[in-house]
Amino acid sequence: MTQRISYRDYADLDQEARGYLEHARDHGTPRPESQAVRAHVPAVLRAFSLAWRTTFHEGVTDHAVKELCRLYVSKTVECEYCGTQRSEIARESGMDESKVDPLLDFERSDRYTDREKAALRYAQAIVWDSSIADDELWSELHQHFTEPELVELGFFIGLTLGQQRWIKTLGIGHRQYMAATEAGLAPDLTRS
Repeated sequence: MTQRISYRDYADLDQEARGYLEHARDHGTPRPESQAVRAHVPAVLRAFSLAWRTTFHEGVTDHAVKELCRLYVSKTVECEYCGTQRSEIARESGMDESKVDPLLDFERSDRYTDREKAALRYAQAIVWDSSIADDELWSELHQHFTEPELVELGFFIGLTLGQQRWIKTLGIGHRQYMAATEAGLAPDLTRS
């Protein structure tokens, strides 16, 4: 696919924007390429980066659960760019590819806890079919999550879905901006 929006030249960015790009270089998710596109509008780069940091990297919900939901969205909307990224925070806490591989069939997998499956059902309802967010699902969600966690998780899933749908149209790829970084890449994309 042809790249549809260029990357902002790093040399033309102010210190704040450079900080967001450097964070992406060092930590991945988001990767530098998508941030370099957002950098065309500094307010968009800032708004996205702050929302992402406070709801994904920080927040009240377990980070590994949010990473599973992010990857579920990636796989179901077939955003290869996002789906081949991994959270360094989740990786450092022990999450590995054995949790990623069966995501599309999470209901039948024994790799997920009841809490993780509830979160993935929530993601499925937000992304594909809001009608499955019935009394039974909400009862299950309230059993495993506090209301603040449900607000954060729902907002994060929605943010992820919108960004991944948009990114999928851009025709960007890994190692095209700040190319030497490996942060946030899936194991099969990292160099030996």
